[in-house]
Amino acid sequence: MFSNVGAFTGADNKVTDIFTNVGDFEKRLSLPDGFYTKLLKEDDWSFAIKISALFEAACTHTLISKLGTPELEDSFSHLDQANGRYGKVKLLKCLGVLYPEQAIFLERLACLRNQFAHNISNVELTLDQLIQDMDAHQKKSFVRWAGHGVVEQAKIGDNKVQREDFVLENPKFSIWLTAAEVIACMYLEVEQAEYIHKNGIYQWLKNCIDE
Repeated sequence: MFSNVGAFTGADNKVTDIFTNVGDFEKRLSLPDGFYTKLLKEDDWSFAIKISALFEAACTHTLISKLGTPELEDSFSHLDQANGRYGKVKLLKCLGVLYPEQAIFLERLACLRNQFAHNISNVELTLDQLIQDMDAHQKKSFVRWAGHGVVEQAKIGDNKVQREDFVLENPKFSIWLTAAEVIACMYLEVEQAEYIHKNGIYQWLKNCIDE
């Protein structure tokens, strides 16, 4: 399945690392094996809802890991995902977990999810239809955030594919690729935060013993 993914992300070894981290984060969130991979098989409505739910859980987990406050998991889980003043994405950006481009991706993804979820009649709405209704400026904006994880130019066989063309023709796959990169980065932040917290406790115990 991932045989051509490296062409769009820049390197095959990078792809291996990204999806290894995604799989490890799945386990942390108690998701079934292969949950992320199977998202590509979903219709666009289900894809938008499920990938957004995944990020809401991932953001909550990353926040409590970064702050070392597992007791606040329930409180953080009830925060809005993309509120510009106090949402989970805003907090993660302030903590340095998310780069500005990654924060924008999650905010736009939350907006996309709302487009699908807030009207049940949109259950058959597709990403292709949304793109068809966009003007030129909106399409450029979509390419910037949805295709952030896609290289500017990909080479498939003897053909070269420009990022803008690829993203507009493959919106779900582009979002999926970009989302995987963001999840992988968040996972590394979680691992680093837990190492720091554990090392801090170790040093505290060592100091107590030495005294």
